[in-house]
Formats: sequence, structure tokens, C-alpha cells
Amino acid sequence: MFPITDWERLKVLRQGAETNKPAVIGELFARYRGPILAFLRRRGYSTERAEDLVQDFFLYCLDERVFEKADPERGRFRNLMLRALTFFAAKQHRHDTAQMRAPDGGFTSIESGGGDGEPLQVPADSATPEAEFTRAWAESLITRVLTTLREKMQGDGHAAHFDIFLHRMIEPALSGAVPPSQAELARKHGITEKEVSNRLVTAKRAYQRRLRAEIATYARSEDEIEDEIRELFQALAA
Repeated sequence: MFPITDWERLKVLRQGAETNKPAVIGELFARYRGPILAFLRRRGYSTERAEDLVQDFFLYCLDERVFEKADPERGRFRNLMLRALTFFAAKQHRHDTAQMRAPDGGFTSIESGGGDGEPLQVPADSATPEAEFTRAWAESLITRVLTTLREKMQGDGHAAHFDIFLHRMIEPALSGAVPPSQAELARKHGITEKEVSNRLVTAKRAYQRRLRAEIATYARSEDEIEDEIRELFQALAA
């Protein structure tokens, strides 16, 4: 049984009572703020301006009823969000450019500096705004999964399981850190190496279940969950 999905949240926006809509928008904002911010920063906006535009983007989606018009048969929700964001950013760029006074040398590109005077600090690599959106989406999803997994395992008295999994598998995968040996982890937790191995397997299975459950909040089928898992790790590897 899938948990509530983003598509079901959109159904609330289309058909639910007005009093329910702010909560739904708040949930979508919390889930997608990071990826949207990463996209806008890659577009060349200062941090402060990008934060403002995240708010403006959601207001735009409300005014234009972007979310209410969504159809799961036309593609994934994340792609819907990205298409709407790309259109909004282009529209915002045209608006900002039109507001500038034309100097002798012509108009100044918005990418040449932050509107609030902050120098732009766009990363030097060649990632596109779309790639930044996807990378940030992947990181935020993994963070949510690890947060809920840690809380559950600590609540069940399995804090050592999570610590072993985090240091042995997650940190090396995300940051390239050298994983501690099973002997080191055994000494740290006062258990045998065999117990380290068993707890690692248990935590890994729990992580995989929670990862699938998180993806199921916006995927439409088991096949799409598998596709999303592949894309998730491709985004993180990039």
C-alpha cells in the first residue's frame, strides 16, 4: 500500500476544501524548496534573490493553477515541477532585464551580478540548472530517508545498527570517505565482527525499504520506483 503521493496532494488542490490547500502547498514547498533553490542559484541568482524567487515561484504556481492542471498520465511530478520552474525562470529573466536601464554598452545580463549587490558564486563546473535541480532533489530525498531511518532505529534501540550503516556505507558513498573496517566498528560498539556484519545487513534492508517508500510518494508504479532509484543514484554519482 503506497503512502500519500504528490499526485494525491494535487487532487486535494483540485477538489479539496480551501482550508486544506495551504497545508498541501506547505508540504510541496518543504519537499521541493532545496531543488528549486539549487536551480535558481545555477541560473545565476544570488542566494538572497533565489530565496525570494522560490516563494514567488510557488505563488506563480498558485495563481496559474499549475499544480491543479497536472496529469499523472503526462509524466512524473518532478518533471512537471521542473518544466514549470524553467518557464517561470525564463519569464522572470525577461522581466528583470526589461526593468534595467540600458547603458551605452547595452543591457546587462542578470547573470553578471546579484540584484542585491551580492557577487554571484555559481559553481565552476558545467552542470546545467536542470542537472542541479535533479542533484539537489536526490540529496534531499536521501536526507529524508536517512533522517526517518535514524529516528526509527534509535527509537527501536538499534542506534548501533544505524551508526554502522552510516559509517560503513553511506558516508563513503556520498563523500568518498574511507569506510572503517568491521574490526574498528566491532571495537567501537563492543560487539563481534560477525555482529557488525549482521547489523549492517539489517540496516541496509531497512534503508532500502524506506527508500522505496519515499519514492512511492510520487511514483505511480513499481516499475517507476525502479526507474527512479536508478536515476537517483545516477544523479548522486554525477
